[in-house]
Amino acid sequence: MRSVLLLALAAAPVVTELPEHRVADPRAPIVTEATLLESERFWPYQAALTEDGSVGVLIRVEPGGLARLDFGRDGKRTVPVSETDLVVRANQIRTGELEKAAPNFVLALGPRMVDPGSGELRPYPFASVAEKRGFVCVFADPSQAEFAALAAALAPLNDRHGVGTILFPQGEHPDRALREKLRALNWPVPFVYDHLAEPYTGTLLPAGTPSPFVVLQTNEGRILYQSAWRPSVVAELTAALDTAFAAAPSGNGMRVPLARRVP
Repeated sequence: MRSVLLLALAAAPVVTELPEHRVADPRAPIVTEATLLESERFWPYQAALTEDGSVGVLIRVEPGGLARLDFGRDGKRTVPVSETDLVVRANQIRTGELEKAAPNFVLALGPRMVDPGSGELRPYPFASVAEKRGFVCVFADPSQAEFAALAAALAPLNDRHGVGTILFPQGEHPDRALREKLRALNWPVPFVYDHLAEPYTGTLLPAGTPSPFVVLQTNEGRILYQSAWRPSVVAELTAALDTAFAAAPSGNGMRVPLARRVP
């Protein structure tokens, strides 16, 4: 299966106008391997392996000096940052030599979601995605009995501190039917198109991740909290949201704690 991060542009609406996104900041400290994780505003959308020049899409930088990259037909790999040109490209974005059109996760997912609040089946407005500071990504099967309780529990957190919620439906669920189900549950959050949900799930989550699963991340894709679904997730997720996003963003970028993965 080819990577949706590399090919979905042909399978989803094309964004012809991107909101203005200024990230260049030559006065910011030089990005190093040690500071790349917290310098997410400078993360490039793509990176190359220094050994053979293979170019992949950056899914995210992870703790421990690692980067998860998607190489399309050649699969997804987690490699040491030192084996890529990520730091070089990040500094090119910092100085303005390399342009960055939008936060990485926003650019990847922005045009590939359904707007459940619309009277007709249409894409979720890209501008609405671009204004979010982060995302609660929910990977769940809407046909499961526990889904209604999950939706009710997470509904109060939508748009908390400017963080949006995105549903990645597991299993086959026609877009129109799922839109109506979410509206009936009073949880009208955007969701990834049915034909893209499965491959995106495989790109963002390791194989074998249980469902339902919840991930809190920045608009660049940096993971702040993740856990299999259970009742205590709501309290933990709320605390993680408040810790990372309660303060107004500063000109030096958002500083957040390292990610937590809860069993």
